[in-house]
Amino acid sequence: MRAGDVVRCDFGTPARGEPGFVRPAIVVTSDDVLEFRQHAIAVVPCTTKRRGWLSEVDVTGFGVAQAHLPTTISVDRVVETTDTNVGSVALKQIRELIADLLGL
Repeated sequence: MRAGDVVRCDFGTPARGEPGFVRPAIVVTSDDVLEFRQHAIAVVPCTTKRRGWLSEVDVTGFGVAQAHLPTTISVDRVVETTDTNVGSVALKQIRELIADLLGL
């Protein structure tokens, strides 16, 4: 697994405002951290329902990444890996949106 990879995750039953169910997500954990085979990773869920928010990043074939919902999950929630990586430009955009949302 590498930063920017699209994986399918089982987020479980959501509470209001949370991602839920099985859906694609973008891995945002850095490659330096992923080298150590972490048991938890940071992801941004994707949705097919575009809301027009500034925190959405288009991910071809997977809808939009919801950068306003960065989530840490167990790697056990990854139910499938794909052969897709969003690339450095989209990953940078997602990370910058997360930093803005956190006031970093």
